[in-house]
Amino acid sequence: MLTGFNTDIEHDGVVYHVQTEDRGSANPLIESLVYVKGEILANRRTEYRNLIEAGGDSNLIRTLMERQHRAIVDAIRAGRIDLLTAPPVGLESDTTATRRPPEELLPISGADIEAARRAQKSLDEVIGDWLAEQERGERVKVQVQGGDVLRFGQPFALQIRVATSPGDKTVTGAHVVARFLSTERKPLPLAEGDSDGTGEVTLAGEIPAQDRGTGLIVVSAHHEIGGDEVKFLVKR
Repeated sequence: MLTGFNTDIEHDGVVYHVQTEDRGSANPLIESLVYVKGEILANRRTEYRNLIEAGGDSNLIRTLMERQHRAIVDAIRAGRIDLLTAPPVGLESDTTATRRPPEELLPISGADIEAARRAQKSLDEVIGDWLAEQERGERVKVQVQGGDVLRFGQPFALQIRVATSPGDKTVTGAHVVARFLSTERKPLPLAEGDSDGTGEVTLAGEIPAQDRGTGLIVVSAHHEIGGDEVKFLVKR
């Protein structure tokens, strides 16, 4: 596990705290979280299992880690917070933060790394090419209605549609799970189901009561073609 990075950036009167950590070889993820006043605004996760299998060492992983952290910091400094938080899905008042899930990440092969070295590319350029490649192609997108009315200790009902992006084609048979994440307790699954022939599924349950701290409802969808995840802040 590599040492992480922590940076505070002020933009337009708001202080953003960016934290990037390596989860280690047992869970090969680089995770960046963006906080505002202690609450998670957005996150970005990059799985690097394929990088390890292709022979990448700790220096290559650290470069990926630094690049991800720097890209987020630069986006905030430039006032491009929209690059870190997805456009609202469902109702316009939804408060969401999204990530590209590990299922979507395209593998880096040993041949890719060796070819880059022969071309005398820097490690930063290798990783940059890899990250750019991930942004191409069709992927799964989750659309949620009902995320703007989530409250501690209250029942919830989320209307969820799973589709492809781009193309907006219906995704049938995606497994969708709603989980409760909190600063005060362990993660708790609340409801799950599979998308039907229209790509839709309704998840309902009750959010635990909580007097302090931050709570999130995380809706994730998994399918053979990929996955997606959105987060909603729970209000009091």
